[in-house]
Amino acid sequence: MWEDYVKEGKSVEARFARLLTNPVFASKEQDMTEHWDVSDNSCRYDVKGMKRFRRSDPETTDRLHYIEIRNVQGKVGWLYGKADYIAFETRSWWIVVDRAKLAEFVEGAIWSGNDQFGLKPEPYKLIQREGRNDIITIVPTVDLLSIASQVLVKK
Repeated sequence: MWEDYVKEGKSVEARFARLLTNPVFASKEQDMTEHWDVSDNSCRYDVKGMKRFRRSDPETTDRLHYIEIRNVQGKVGWLYGKADYIAFETRSWWIVVDRAKLAEFVEGAIWSGNDQFGLKPEPYKLIQREGRNDIITIVPTVDLLSIASQVLVKK
């Protein structure tokens, strides 16, 4: 099952990379420690595919996106990695958001009184999965569009 997730992630990265002039893929080490997937020699991108809202959901959604603040090992999450931009996949577009701007946006939303852990997944509540060291939150796609640097039509 884990191999399926990795395979799907690589497929999403390859689809986004087709939009770049000279894509260079991150090594496994760069992906895991620096949190970026592909570069075009001037910018590094961390590419995020669509996910199911709940694991039990039959289909992925493009209305919400999970944001990793701290990873499962308890280390810095991809929100604070070395990518210049985060590319979020939707059914029709790639929403490209400046990573630093996204971090500022998420911090503002979370620390403005919503900094408690939610009992269920909902936007801007902190979520920590049982038995894991991660901290994640959810951002609606419409909010990502409001801070996007670029919106690219999928081919």
